[in-house]
Amino acid sequence: MKKLDIEETDEYLEAQNTIKFMELVKQYYETNSNFDELDLGNISIREVFKFMSEHGFPKRGFISDQEKKEIIIKIQDEIKNINKDLKKARIQEIEDRQLNSLLIIPSWSKVIGYETKGFYLNKPVLELKKDSIIMLSYDILTVEDKLGTELALLTGPGIFFTEFSLTKGSYIINSREINMIMLPMDKLEKLLEAPPIFKSDIDATMNELISIIPFMLIEEAYSVQAILRGVISRNIFHPNKSAFDTYLQILEDPNSFNPNEGYKILSAHELYFNRLLLTQPPKKAAGDESFNIASAGIAAILPTGQALLDEVMPDAKTQSEILLKFRDIKREFNKVGKKLLHNWMP
Repeated sequence: MKKLDIEETDEYLEAQNTIKFMELVKQYYETNSNFDELDLGNISIREVFKFMSEHGFPKRGFISDQEKKEIIIKIQDEIKNINKDLKKARIQEIEDRQLNSLLIIPSWSKVIGYETKGFYLNKPVLELKKDSIIMLSYDILTVEDKLGTELALLTGPGIFFTEFSLTKGSYIINSREINMIMLPMDKLEKLLEAPPIFKSDIDATMNELISIIPFMLIEEAYSVQAILRGVISRNIFHPNKSAFDTYLQILEDPNSFNPNEGYKILSAHELYFNRLLLTQPPKKAAGDESFNIASAGIAAILPTGQALLDEVMPDAKTQSEILLKFRDIKREFNKVGKKLLHNWMP
């Protein structure tokens, strides 16, 4: 399945076609088989001979065994170089689309070190089964409040996903849009320094508290070693399937992550601990207004986020530009990112 626009271009398809011919010619030199004995797919023998002639590949009978070995090595190197160029082109498109990373926090309460069961529709939550965060990570910013407290802002269109019960044995699933996580630096360090779930030299964070998976890695679903794919799927995608399904549905909603709704900040700031801070008044809730002031997993929802945001990000233009970036990231994910995730999802 084609996932990126670059994969539909004539230049990209021609390079892939060259690899097919190279693989066939390589088999021809490695075996004693003739082309009519090889699986050529939809390529004719005449086309293979034409390719060999155009690229200066001699027939087997006219070269020594040593020359055959040298040609095979040359073909392998050429295939490797073409694949490297194709990968570079795919990565460039991902970067151009500003699809940086997929961020997953399996349990918000474990990050902040305190579980708030909270209220839902004016009823106390009996059991909090899940309190997960999924976010298309745009950036991690380091800022200070007016008291000089250093904070980390994890930004991007995301959701706070909860599964909980108000009565024994009956569970409710709820989710709320967020586009910023505000953490004191010690909480960020706790996140990033948690015990790893898998030790690897790949450029990704995967530990007990947070996973940050670059889309460059997600794009390589078929080339990532099987053991690593298994670890990522088993520890990240499978346990959070309900949250991912909900998140994908929200991203598809044309009204979601509207820049006009401002920032929705999940805060661990000591003065706003475990609050969802809104910079714009929430939309009027249908039915019970308590939906806008309380939720499972958080202490309160407060429409007072603008004052704190102005402290840590005083430039109004920057605030607006970042909100618009979230809209763009959502659009590009729906075009491309969703397809990239397809091969990882259970």
